[in-house]
Amino acid sequence: MMRRSIRVLLLWLAAAAAFTALAPRRTATVQMMANNPGALKRIKTNERNRVRNAAWRSKVRTWTRKTNEAIERGDVDEAKECARMATSMIDRATRRKIYHKNWAARNKSRLSKKVIKLILESRGEL
Repeated sequence: MMRRSIRVLLLWLAAAAAFTALAPRRTATVQMMANNPGALKRIKTNERNRVRNAAWRSKVRTWTRKTNEAIERGDVDEAKECARMATSMIDRATRRKIYHKNWAARNKSRLSKKVIKLILESRGEL
């Protein structure tokens, strides 16, 4: 009987540890000052969307940074690949209304100009 209860306790602890490992990161506890159920729901929805949007912004910044680092190193192939991924991430985030379409167009244009300049420099045409 004692072994079984210890085994059940260990399984419960393992399940609890696995559950906490899967919990979303960077979630803040929101102070709820709502006066009606609709306002409570909006607070919860806004917090969920804020975390989701932050993840997309992070992906865009990461691929943009990787592109700029590849350009600084002069690695043409990696710069092309990273720019392709950055452009894709910007487009996908814009489709989800995380970025404005003009912001997306401006940033994609800046990235592509840098990559094209690197390609021309590597060919000796610039």
